[in-house]
Amino acid sequence: MRKRAMQLLIVLFIGANFLLVYLDKEGKVERTAYINEWSESFDADLADKLYTPGVLASASEEQLYFDKNLGSFKDFLIGEGETVSAGTPLYTYEVHNYYESEADLLNEQDKLEEEAAAIELAITEMERYRIPISTTRVPNSFTLTEEELEIEFPESTVDATLLKEQFIVEKEKELAQKNAELTSIENQLTELQTTGDTITVESPFEGRIKSIATTLEDPIITIESADLHAVGELTENERVRIEQGLPVEIMLNEKEAALTGIVETVSESPKKLKIEGESIYPFDITLDEAAEVEGLLPGYHADLAIIIEEALGATTLFQNVIFTDSVWKMAEGGRLVKQPVETGIHMDDMVEITSGISTGEWIAEEPTRQFREDATFITPLKTSPITKESLKVDWARGLITGILSR
Repeated sequence: MRKRAMQLLIVLFIGANFLLVYLDKEGKVERTAYINEWSESFDADLADKLYTPGVLASASEEQLYFDKNLGSFKDFLIGEGETVSAGTPLYTYEVHNYYESEADLLNEQDKLEEEAAAIELAITEMERYRIPISTTRVPNSFTLTEEELEIEFPESTVDATLLKEQFIVEKEKELAQKNAELTSIENQLTELQTTGDTITVESPFEGRIKSIATTLEDPIITIESADLHAVGELTENERVRIEQGLPVEIMLNEKEAALTGIVETVSESPKKLKIEGESIYPFDITLDEAAEVEGLLPGYHADLAIIIEEALGATTLFQNVIFTDSVWKMAEGGRLVKQPVETGIHMDDMVEITSGISTGEWIAEEPTRQFREDATFITPLKTSPITKESLKVDWARGLITGILSR
């Protein structure tokens, strides 16, 4: 009887405790959560990237034409695949009329000289323009009188300075191209005046001979630029996320090389309009000037990673500790707190925390059935194995400390 009575008392005791906890609406009964897995929020560099295949291509193509009314074609002086620079002889022909050909060359010479002079003046005017170094608003625009071109400057002094430098660089490239064309015309004029009937046409461009039309159908020569860029295609869903100016990481498949660049243009029209099937939008990427492109050729395939958004040094947690829009924070005083959080970039199994917790806070992971608001949490003692070396060090330190303290 005594044994049965004891068992009954135990059952009643346990049942009463369960009942008290269940009916405890005001949290007067102390609750304990046993947490055996937890992690700490940390800093990480996160990025939202869109991955898509791409291919390297020549940044530009230049096409040369032959006017059969000017003369009779003689010979090509180059072959397909050859590298040419400004001034490389391309082909020769015999003129039909010396005086007409000479007049045409003189007119072309005058035209190129005027265009080169206009570019030089634009560069000079821009170099003379001084951007105010102050907190006041930068003037809205700057007008190049010779070209009748009005340039809008951004309000930021730094951005305005960058725009000025970019303008000068582009104009210097244009000037170099005009001077190359002018030199070619001058050489043709000199040769015509010397031979009386023959002109050798030189390349005004630097690059590689992509194609030659031996049938003399225009264009008779196509020169592809030595400069490279990357091109790719986007689906409809991808197109809405991509815009001009986004940074891009370029991983070449065969060369094991990594390049960087920015999205230069994204087409606003699909390659082909069709009712059924998904529309495809082309885009191209300008490589950074510091990119190592030596040994790279058009046609090399690559994996492109377009960085849509990035957060450097962001407070980060792993996905498994986030429950919809909150985490269970192990707060000071040994209490478990359900903490609302706002999230940002998701990268692999990591999530950016934009508000709610800071770096270095402890978050409960397992077991989730133990998570209760304001519960006192306990954790298992995590010990490290004892080694002979640690015993020796501790013994020596303890002995010395004991002697000195006496």
